[in-house]
Amino acid sequence: MTMRIKKEFSCYVCGTKSQQTLVLSTNSMGSNDLDLRAPEMERSTIDSWIHRCPSCNYCSSNLSEKNDDAIVIIESQEYKNIIANKNIPQLASSFLALSFIQQKMNYYSNSARSSIHAAWICDDVKEDKIARLFRMRAIKLLGTAKILSQEFQQQKGATELITIDLMRRAGMYTEALNLVNETKNMEIEEVLIKLVDFQKILINLKDIDAHTISEAIGEK
Repeated sequence: MTMRIKKEFSCYVCGTKSQQTLVLSTNSMGSNDLDLRAPEMERSTIDSWIHRCPSCNYCSSNLSEKNDDAIVIIESQEYKNIIANKNIPQLASSFLALSFIQQKMNYYSNSARSSIHAAWICDDVKEDKIARLFRMRAIKLLGTAKILSQEFQQQKGATELITIDLMRRAGMYTEALNLVNETKNMEIEEVLIKLVDFQKILINLKDIDAHTISEAIGEK
């Protein structure tokens, strides 16, 4: 069961007070997707993971948290274009806006995660082309994060596996297969090898759909 509450936040950027929803508790039953998206009921709490100021359109997981960089970033034309883009579902654009802020602050790993969250929103409303763009964006950000030694997943090979899933779901089959081969040559846990092998099957089938970890390891 999911428990939510309304709480008032004062926007750090402009000072506007607004009521935002917080998740106090939730649960999940079943297996995560290959990109680690949780099953229900946690899955449906995503609309409470990010808040948008109704006045200045600052997007954050905590509008009251100090962020002096954001004061400048949200005034940029690029940020305003994200907010104004009516072709993107509003919740997805909030995650994209947060991702943009994180990118400008050089938090590439966090930025990639927010871009993935934007893709999930688009998945839910069948905006497949936009979801693909957000996954491609996340792939680039993860590449930069790796260069800068910014950790995305602690477990060895886990970041590569998520990247493979992003590539497959974006239709980047050649790139995904190349990363499959690279990852199989790493010293990774047996369960991750099963996930890599499952991804290879999906890639060869040109399957761009979501699949679960339990499917990959043969659990029902």
